[in-house]
Amino acid sequence: MSKNNNIEDMLSQLITMVAAIQVEHKEMKQALEGMHQEQKEMKRAFEGMHQEQKEMKRAFEGMHQEQKEMKQAFEGILQEQKEMKRVQQEMHHKIDEIETRAEERHKEILDQLTAFKHDQDFIWEKTVRHEREIHAIKMKLS
Repeated sequence: MSKNNNIEDMLSQLITMVAAIQVEHKEMKQALEGMHQEQKEMKRAFEGMHQEQKEMKRAFEGMHQEQKEMKQAFEGILQEQKEMKRVQQEMHHKIDEIETRAEERHKEILDQLTAFKHDQDFIWEKTVRHEREIHAIKMKLS
């Protein structure tokens, strides 16, 4: 009986050990399933971050494109400004030419008026002298 007890004890220990191993196996399986679930969640989070990164990249490319367009618009404005400055300089030059011609014409007109004035003074002086001579001749004849 002692052998039987011994075998029974061994069987009892073996059953206890198998039960402990099964419990441990079950716990490990649950832990593994938990880790697998965490891995899935991490994969979803990573995919979400990857999607956000793609969206950020698209947004950055959009901003980069807008920056290029703004740069082109700014260069266009600078070109227009240069053209306007060139036109303004041409107009300033033409205005200077017009002012110079106007001054020359004004001087010519003033010179002509002065000449007319001298001619008029000369004619009046001559007319007065003739009138006096005519008057003197009339006086002698009368």
